[in-house]
Amino acid sequence: MRVSTSEFQQATTNTILDQQAQLLKTQNQLGTGRRILTPSDDPAGATRALDIDSAVKSTEQYQRNNEQAELRLKQEDSILDQVSNITNRIRELTVQAANGTQTENSRASIAAELRERREELVDLANAKDGRGEYLFSGLKTDTQPFVSEGGGVAYQGDQGQRDIQVGPTRKVDSSHNGFETFMDIPTGNGEFRVVPDEANQGSARLAGESTNPQADFDGPYQIRFVDNGSGDLEVEVEDGGGNVSTSPYEPGEEITFDGRTVTFEGTPEFGDSFTVEEADSRSIFGTVDNIIESLETRGDNNADRARLATESYQALEDLDAAIDAFSETRAETGARMNALESEYQANETAKLDLKTELSRVEDLDYAEAISRLNQQSVGLQAAQKSYAQVQNLSLFQYI
Repeated sequence: MRVSTSEFQQATTNTILDQQAQLLKTQNQLGTGRRILTPSDDPAGATRALDIDSAVKSTEQYQRNNEQAELRLKQEDSILDQVSNITNRIRELTVQAANGTQTENSRASIAAELRERREELVDLANAKDGRGEYLFSGLKTDTQPFVSEGGGVAYQGDQGQRDIQVGPTRKVDSSHNGFETFMDIPTGNGEFRVVPDEANQGSARLAGESTNPQADFDGPYQIRFVDNGSGDLEVEVEDGGGNVSTSPYEPGEEITFDGRTVTFEGTPEFGDSFTVEEADSRSIFGTVDNIIESLETRGDNNADRARLATESYQALEDLDAAIDAFSETRAETGARMNALESEYQANETAKLDLKTELSRVEDLDYAEAISRLNQQSVGLQAAQKSYAQVQNLSLFQYI
């Protein structure tokens, strides 16, 4: 086969250029530490590397979400701790106000402090997180959840839970909504509450009660103190169906109906009555408002003191229920923070595994690359030297 001079030169040049391109590629690999510089280097490996890199970025986003949720939950826990402390102080003031030595004036002073404590509760319930969003407004994070109106406190948020994705298959609620936290708190003993009639004239006051959740509540029940016909007090208990049972009244003795009991102390007047109704739910603000109203409206006569004693008894039950509710919410918050910590560790492990696999797929084997670089350098030098030697060959040198 005849090879022209131009063909020979072009082929030799192409060979040198190929050697240079391979050498440059190896140099770039050594400079970046990556085996795959373009998808064509390893199509399957490049696709796998993209998938792994996407998974790593998703995991890093989960970790950022985790940190955000943890900050909100920590702030919520701190707020609820302060709310519990204030509620305990309100309970102390209620016990103090119920003492028989208190007068109208001293109870008014206690009511004034209770108003301040109530405002503190509203301020805490309207707390914001580090991003300026309300903690207890549910999904309406830009809406102030609690506003004072009509002598009470209204909730403007919703009952949604704001959950945050913290793992491939894991979401965690980052706070509690204000309705379930502050508004929907059981009253009384959780099953029923005892309400005195406003027309009562005697000194009878609620002193104890017990529940029976297994028995149907056939109320509301009416407890009336009546004349037994001999001038002595008798207790009538009428259930919701109109059935009446009677028993003698003795202060401090239990009055039983449907397996439930209530106990009164003091001396009622004939015709005094109490209603036993099913317990409902009330906001912590409503409970405090009721205490303030009792302290500001009850006088120093026996009948008002008896009503105040019963209302204080119920208020203490309501406050205890609120304190328990706040404790349960804090327990849920703690459980969520534990879940976040567990998920954070799992994500860190997953991210390490992903990066290890990504390194295996795309990272360069330096020993192999350096050996290859040396071979390619020698090959390029040989190609250049052979080209120079062949270029010097000419028939005219032998004439």
